[in-house]
Amino acid sequence: MIKKVILKGRVQGVGCRGYCAKYARRFSINGSATNLYDGSVKLILNINNESSFQCYITSLINNPDGYIFYGTINDILIEDYSGKIDGDYNF
Repeated sequence: MIKKVILKGRVQGVGCRGYCAKYARRFSINGSATNLYDGSVKLILNINNESSFQCYITSLINNPDGYIFYGTINDILIEDYSGKIDGDYNF
């Protein structure tokens, strides 16, 4: 199953794409991250397990492992996605 996730807040120029990739690797999620023109970040994620995906989203919000991330995520929009996984930062 593929999901599109939009992260809003102070998410560009603060290490957000790498931060998302670190948690994705922790939960065995592959995907991509792209900075959008409106200042948000778009993730396209290949999800194998809904439970792991929910843990991934929770980790992005709470940062339990203390990964370096200089920004803030204020809102997360999630929807199903049927396109291909592509972006400018692949993981």
